[in-house]
Amino acid sequence: MKSRKVPTKKSGAKVRPSVTPAASPTVAPRTVAIAIFLSISVLTSLVYFQTFGYGYVYYDDDRYVYDNPMVKAGISGQSLAWAFTTFYFANWHPLTWISYLLDYQLFGLNAGAEHAVNVVLHLGAITFLFLALLVMTRQPFRSGLVAAIFALHPLHVESVAWIAERKDVLSTFFQMLTLLLYARYAEKPVLKRYAAMALAFALSLLAKPMAVTLPLVLLLLDVWPLHRVKFETWRENLPRLLLEKTPLLAMSAIASVLTFMAQRSGGAVVSLVGMPFSERLANALTAYVGYIGKTFWPVDLAVLYPLRTATPASVAAAILILIAITALAVATFQSRPYFLTGWLWYLGMLVPVIGLVQVGRQSMADRYTYMPLVGLSIALVWLLAEEVERRPSLRQAAAAVAFLVLAILAVGAYHQAGFWKDSETLFRHTLAVTRDNSIIENNLGVVIQREGRLDEAGALYRQALAVAPDYTEAQTNLGVVLAGQGKHDEAIKLYRQALTTDPNYADAHANLGHEHLMRGQVAEAFAQLSEALRIKPDSAEPQADMGFALAAEGRFEEARQHLQESVRLQPNKAETQSNFCFVLQRLGRMDQAVAACQEALKLKPDFPDARFNLGNALAAQGKTDAAAAEFSRLLEANPNHAAARAALAELRKAQNH
Repeated sequence: MKSRKVPTKKSGAKVRPSVTPAASPTVAPRTVAIAIFLSISVLTSLVYFQTFGYGYVYYDDDRYVYDNPMVKAGISGQSLAWAFTTFYFANWHPLTWISYLLDYQLFGLNAGAEHAVNVVLHLGAITFLFLALLVMTRQPFRSGLVAAIFALHPLHVESVAWIAERKDVLSTFFQMLTLLLYARYAEKPVLKRYAAMALAFALSLLAKPMAVTLPLVLLLLDVWPLHRVKFETWRENLPRLLLEKTPLLAMSAIASVLTFMAQRSGGAVVSLVGMPFSERLANALTAYVGYIGKTFWPVDLAVLYPLRTATPASVAAAILILIAITALAVATFQSRPYFLTGWLWYLGMLVPVIGLVQVGRQSMADRYTYMPLVGLSIALVWLLAEEVERRPSLRQAAAAVAFLVLAILAVGAYHQAGFWKDSETLFRHTLAVTRDNSIIENNLGVVIQREGRLDEAGALYRQALAVAPDYTEAQTNLGVVLAGQGKHDEAIKLYRQALTTDPNYADAHANLGHEHLMRGQVAEAFAQLSEALRIKPDSAEPQADMGFALAAEGRFEEARQHLQESVRLQPNKAETQSNFCFVLQRLGRMDQAVAACQEALKLKPDFPDARFNLGNALAAQGKTDAAAAEFSRLLEANPNHAAARAALAELRKAQNH
């Protein structure tokens, strides 16, 4: 290489000072992290803001919130004790119940506010996930990409947009907090930090016991990215780390036992007779692969995927795929430890819900991917990021692809969230992307029936029964439709068919009792209503019918007790309030009777029975002018109401004397 001659300074020539090129502007890591976090939060809020105007859906929201008398009682010592001791609806998740109690205490029955709470919890989980990965890896862009996938993936819409899935977002909020606190503990293993982490984990279990496998995820994180256990010295380090997780595993064991007891007591666990273990295993294997497929191609998502028998070919393919990915993860462990950590995270966190212990009749559920999908995201993001780092020329293209993928996910999530605006929209979409979905056909029938579209509802119930002939709820609901069409004999036949399949189906007993009552068959009505209330004492309609039957027998004090309970459970039913008014009159409680009738008329101003009963109650109080006014109003609307005409004549006769 030739040396370059340096020019010498000439006399009188101007000397130009050398200019140092300006240094490239650098951005502080904290600023980068904040920018990433704010971008994810804003985009997530834009996706889910629409849900703030949505209502409840007729799929578990009734049981969890708007028809749940304990939730609607608000926070009290009794309701808090109930939250910790109940196995209601085949679940044990006291913190979730407390969150609903707090919602009601703050907002009343306000679906929009409850949707907003779900979104806030989702945003909190995103925050904790991002911070946890950032603390553990010091990689803001990779951590942000994983958090963004978690935030925006359409598979997660079900967990966020469904009020009944509060348990999912609440538990995951605390699981992500556990990850962050564990990362802090790993930096400085002191008792105070461990206690904070253990408390967060306990809260996650109290919200939803699906978190039971999280201690094993923490063990995976000890390998990568925390490097608390080395491959060469794992025999020395592993016992200490397992001992460290023992309190967490003990909490998981307790939560698992309580959950199994709850699901068994509620009849949610399908027996081995109903579904052999071989079928469960086949479904589990295909579901593992099915979730991966929906991760990469999240279309035709549904609130319920009916349980189907997996074909031998699909099971064989699933086994090969799972073995291949696992073998690859193990083989590349030393060079790519993140891949094994992410893959085992995915496999392990799905274990409680993969179907080996079959709960319900679904083959898979979008909500089950809420936490497990983080493992797949970590494996994929770190793998691709390292490949890009080896090829700097790909960085700009990779960044563009990442933005494009996130934009597609955001649009998909926004579109999917739109199906949750009301029950009919959600159910019709589900029926459009699934087949032979008897549960959703039944639920859509209920929604349509409540709008008075009896023929359409009846057709849906028949479709459900064509798929599942012994579906007791559809049989009973079709019976209600037929009774509403005046076909009472056919309705009674369907109620009896339902009870043949399930003798403990309370609604069929209640409806059959109502039919007997309307026919004047009081003894038969008592038998059916008593059985309905034995099975389901917190059901308002059989309580009301029992009160009516007892009143017809002249047993007014017993009738009052049942009607009062029905009013407590369902205060917005005018017919029950009116009957309650009538019974209170017979017991001489006129002030209470007047109040009950007035409440009935608030609910249904043109209700003649309530107007008539109010007139009688006012007359019994000696308020003849007010009573006469009520009878006159009734006769203006119903000129042929003979009893009101006679009562008014009697009042005027008494006034003239």
